[in-house]
Amino acid sequence: MINNLNFSKSQIVVLLILWSAFLFSFVDRLAWAPVIPLAAKALSLNAKEAGSYMSAFYFGYILTQLPGGYLADRFGYRKILLCSFFIMGFFTILMGTVSNFWQGFFYRIFAGMGSGAIFSACVKGIFDWFSEKNRYTAMGFFMTASSVGVFLVNIIVPTVAKFHGWNASFYAAGLLPIITLLFAYFFLRENSILNDTRSIASFVNDVKILLKNKEFMLTGLAGFFAMWATWGTATWANSYLNKGLGLTLVQAGFFMSAFGITALICKPIAGILTDITDWKKKNILFFMLILFFIFLVIFGINRSIFFLYFLAPILGILAFVYSPVMNTFVGELVDKRNIGVAMGLINAIWQLGSLISPLAVGFVLDLTHSYFYAFLTLGIGPLLGAIIMLSASNR
Repeated sequence: MINNLNFSKSQIVVLLILWSAFLFSFVDRLAWAPVIPLAAKALSLNAKEAGSYMSAFYFGYILTQLPGGYLADRFGYRKILLCSFFIMGFFTILMGTVSNFWQGFFYRIFAGMGSGAIFSACVKGIFDWFSEKNRYTAMGFFMTASSVGVFLVNIIVPTVAKFHGWNASFYAAGLLPIITLLFAYFFLRENSILNDTRSIASFVNDVKILLKNKEFMLTGLAGFFAMWATWGTATWANSYLNKGLGLTLVQAGFFMSAFGITALICKPIAGILTDITDWKKKNILFFMLILFFIFLVIFGINRSIFFLYFLAPILGILAFVYSPVMNTFVGELVDKRNIGVAMGLINAIWQLGSLISPLAVGFVLDLTHSYFYAFLTLGIGPLLGAIIMLSASNR
């Protein structure tokens, strides 16, 4: 299918490596969610503390967004990705050795720091190798990595945890990026000649210019609220299915794998349709986010296992379909030489939603013991994001 879209062999190789980097950043990020019931019991964690492990990862992830974007612009995305593979893999493996809350909390921060530069480096790679004619399509395929990550984590991690303990799932998740590091070392190369000698002062000035870009910042705020819902759902849906509806962890993993696989299918389609149609990007994003809000509320109300066969796939589509459109839309609002810095800044804003929401939902659960209020809390995010997109560019 990729060949039919006029991608060269070199483009396919680069896209696969970028895709793998993004995929394993999500595998390492989400490996905690399916084992929360087991690991929280083993480590004597309450819901707020369990949610804080996801927030710890996002804290480290956000810390390296801007520095990672600057370094990708300054030294090239290849070097940044090679370092990221090693750091996130190493500290994910160490997570399997924890014996107390704070030890695991700091390991999750460092794993997040290793993963933080990957997004901006990968987006810079896409803008380096793909033209305006096929960029949304390439981004659509690239963004399937997050959905495949959800699918793999929910299929593999509960099974590994069931038969080998929750610790083993982190050993497996950490080894994947370490192995892929070797493949990237030999086959990843950059298309453009690196000629960026910007100083730190110039970098700071570029950030100031981005902060004054109204369209850029509005889209960043909308993405914050969208990510709030997407990764809050990915963190707590397993626990809801397990504790709220009485499913086993393996059964919950099955429904969440459906959540991930439908998102996998919809992202390339969203990218292709955006490339071949003249629809305004802000209108596309508005309707995607409104539907996301509606189905989050329905998901929180539902108590029927039968309806999960429909709700989980639909929610999977809506939780991720906006991402390739929003990512490319943001990249086209800035100068190409600043793609790394721009995506580092915008993703830092977006991921603040990912950082706060797992902890906020854990707090709501501790306070109300109600998953309906938990998912209503998540649903407020895309509702606000949709409203904000109405004020964005008319493009």
